[in-house]
Amino acid sequence: MSTPAPQLEPLMTAEEVAAVLRVSESMVYKLRRSGALPAVRVGVLLRFHPDVVRAYSRNELPPRGPRRIQ
Repeated sequence: MSTPAPQLEPLMTAEEVAAVLRVSESMVYKLRRSGALPAVRVGVLLRFHPDVVRAYSRNELPPRGPRRIQ
């Protein structure tokens, strides 16, 4: 008897992240550039892991250096 494989959540687009965080897409990209919201690159596209987005929304991500969002 085998155990079922865990279901992986699909990575999120900047548009989806913006909707979850209730900010603009440009703000999502600023958060990514500042290092506040990590992302992965899939080819030329940026994608965000849902667990990371949820942790960011709950203010649970550790700070990443002294950079500020401008």
